[in-house]
Amino acid sequence: HGRIAMLAWLGLVVPDFIRIPGERYSFEAIPVSIDAHNKLNGAVGVNFQVLFWIAILEFCCAKKVFEWNSLECAGDYGFGLAFLPKDEEGQKKMRMAELKNGRLAMIGVASLAANHSVPGSVPLLSGLYAQRPDVAESASPSFCGATRPSAVRRVAEPAALTAARYTTKKVLPAFEWLKTGLKASQLAPGQLVAKQLGGNDVLVGKDQSGTLFCVGNLCPHFGTPMSEGADVIGDIIVCPLHGSSFSVKTGELLDWCPSPPIIGPLTGIIAEQRNLPVLEARTSFFGDDIEVNVDTNAKKAYEADYWKGLLDAQGKVDGTYY
Repeated sequence: HGRIAMLAWLGLVVPDFIRIPGERYSFEAIPVSIDAHNKLNGAVGVNFQVLFWIAILEFCCAKKVFEWNSLECAGDYGFGLAFLPKDEEGQKKMRMAELKNGRLAMIGVASLAANHSVPGSVPLLSGLYAQRPDVAESASPSFCGATRPSAVRRVAEPAALTAARYTTKKVLPAFEWLKTGLKASQLAPGQLVAKQLGGNDVLVGKDQSGTLFCVGNLCPHFGTPMSEGADVIGDIIVCPLHGSSFSVKTGELLDWCPSPPIIGPLTGIIAEQRNLPVLEARTSFFGDDIEVNVDTNAKKAYEADYWKGLLDAQGKVDGTYY
């Protein structure tokens, strides 16, 4: 893990100084840190660089081709062998130095990930990358030679993010009242039932007064399904994992990761605070069937702007996928 983190850190720093010739897209259209993954689709120059450096690493460790079935040489790319000490004590010191550097790299990568979610949250991290989005929005190219992502995109609600994809990819909203297969008389006050409607993961329920509501099933924090133990207190729904609470009427965030003490608030730092999506719910005109007004193109619009494959899980852990 330490070796992977050291390579990841180099992957963030080296492009500021060494750049293999490629498309202009490769260097100017890619944002910093995590967002860069979403911009690789169709970028020949970027993919060429990735393959080039992988080829170098594979060439350097080709001498160990017959040892790949063993974990003894895992992560050893054969760099610097001529400079390694031959005695056992010297090799032990080098291993300890590598271990410490690996731990430091893991902390560094974790800090960048945290600062990506909450800019300015990492002490002593300077430069444009550490500034608040509204300050750095119009700044010059920053950490990886790319323009800082706009403040509007960082603070926008999931609905605004989806709307941006509609505009970019010409995927228009298609709202439709869909039956849930539930009857209002079957739901008791405080009861919750998860449903998949038009590609959307929704949660249908009643508050303590018996009023019908429908919200997104995934908590905006880590994407925890609300259907797996959420509590309904009055007209407030409480996430079962870290206790984040939201209004079932407006989706407004009321409390963010209050539990367990210390751990809950710490996990809340690494994720952007967002409201819970709220959908219209009603009973059918004739009968007691529950219907929900959902955008049947929401999933298609979201998937139109991300790279499938290795990054197929994008948005599924933070709730924006649904």
